[in-house]
Amino acid sequence: MSELIINISKLSLGHHYRSLEAEPANIGLDARFNRTVRVDASLEKSNRQLLLRVRFTTGGLFTCDRCLDEFQQEISSGYAIMYVTESEPTEREDGEVQVISPDTNTIDIGEDVRQYAILALPLKMLCREDCAGLCPVCGVNMNRTVCSGHEDEIDPRWAVLKYIQKN
Repeated sequence: MSELIINISKLSLGHHYRSLEAEPANIGLDARFNRTVRVDASLEKSNRQLLLRVRFTTGGLFTCDRCLDEFQQEISSGYAIMYVTESEPTEREDGEVQVISPDTNTIDIGEDVRQYAILALPLKMLCREDCAGLCPVCGVNMNRTVCSGHEDEIDPRWAVLKYIQKN
């Protein structure tokens, strides 16, 4: 069980709000995540269902895919799940609708928040949008140093293209 548990026992019909916090490691996030996970949950309860809307923020220390520098970045996202109650629980758990038994007292959202936090990471982690990256010849970080003297160097495998371009 994680720290992100919502008690739904004796929850009256209508709208309810919860604010929760957890340390990233306590919900299974890796060491890159170093900021407390803050969760705002909105619950809307009716007779046989419970709509849960979650917004969360966290952050961490990530490595830029272009220049290999470390940088801090905030991660935020959200999701919604509909919990429906049935007298006999079924094995159906497909995405946004989950079946819970009528005597369920708590909902642990730790695993869901963990998964959505990982999905919220960009495919390409960049320290900034205009990151110049590393020089492919000498490996210097071109964000900090102007790399010069490599303009005339051509990989011998591509030299024939320079010859074709002149003709």
